[in-house]
Amino acid sequence: MKPRTTFLAVGEVLAWWAALVVLWLMLISTVYPLEWAVGAGAAGVGALVARAGRRAVSHG
Repeated sequence: MKPRTTFLAVGEVLAWWAALVVLWLMLISTVYPLEWAVGAGAAGVGALVARAGRRAVSHG
């Protein structure tokens, strides 16, 4: 991968992660440290899946 491509890929995953974390925070009432860790991890998995899905559709 070229450095620019890597930078764009990381940026996309971070944008998805941030959006999913914000959505998750809006849907829960209280935030405990363990919930933060689980939510952030689940958002990370979701971000990777969203990027893979977008690439599959755009390169289809």
